[in-house]
Amino acid sequence: MKAAVLTALHAAPLVQEFEEPRERRDSRVIRVTAGGGSPTELMRAAGVYGAFNPPCVVGGEGIGLAQGTGRVYFGHSVNPFGAWAEHTLVPETEIWPIPDGVSDGLAIALGVSGTGALIPLEEAKIRPGERVLILGATGPVGQIALQLARRMGAGVIVAAGRNRPALARLRERGFADEIAQLGTGDDLEALKAAGGKGYDVVLDAIYGPPAEAALRATAPGARMMSIGVQAGFSVTITLRDLVSRSHVGVGTGQRPVAERRAAFERLIELARDGHIEVDTSEFSLDDAAAAWEAQRHSPHAKIIVRPEP
Repeated sequence: MKAAVLTALHAAPLVQEFEEPRERRDSRVIRVTAGGGSPTELMRAAGVYGAFNPPCVVGGEGIGLAQGTGRVYFGHSVNPFGAWAEHTLVPETEIWPIPDGVSDGLAIALGVSGTGALIPLEEAKIRPGERVLILGATGPVGQIALQLARRMGAGVIVAAGRNRPALARLRERGFADEIAQLGTGDDLEALKAAGGKGYDVVLDAIYGPPAEAALRATAPGARMMSIGVQAGFSVTITLRDLVSRSHVGVGTGQRPVAERRAAFERLIELARDGHIEVDTSEFSLDDAAAAWEAQRHSPHAKIIVRPEP
């Protein structure tokens, strides 16, 4: 079959022939119609964060057709198979039916990205009127989180990221009330300027120095939920920074299947009712190298790769 194959770490995948998957006990073959990309794929290809074991197909999640089930979302393809291919192999428990009325791109975005936003925001228990900061807001996780925070009763929602035009679009669409541009000077001052008396809840999708600034811009009683490390693997904080605040690392991908599936199904219902939208950017499998490069440059959209044009 045709697939985007990672032949070595620290390299882009190559479109080439790869062995066809065969069904195993508790795993099924899926005919892929759309595969998803994510920053995590780049990190794994760089040898960190659950490194790939080449040769293997990239892409863990996607949409496809399963015999006897119809259109499904799948996550966590079985190594060495993946979603950027004509077929993949997926554990039975990771194959979830998709209802009509939800596009492939939106359904993929609601998988890893959507549950990565929903679960920590639910655990933060946003109270009506609270001020919420989404750190790393321009990507699919951030776009979904902004919309969810609104539905959960947030009073003021602030989107923070590096790309000012992308942030401005979030405000124009009503996803955010205020924006804070990072990486152009003093991040702490930029966050404080947008945050008024301080943030009550922070969803941090990037970690590193921006997360340090965000924590210092919170109000007493704040809950900061960190879910990603695109800006760095560590932070430096003092006890004073944490007084009367909580900082929790949330690993949604490691949660039990039943919990992740239930969160996904809640998001699907919101999407069917028109309450969630996410930007996507589509590529054919033949253009996998371009899709990989687009992901590397933070596309502010969910990358979708289709085996068939």
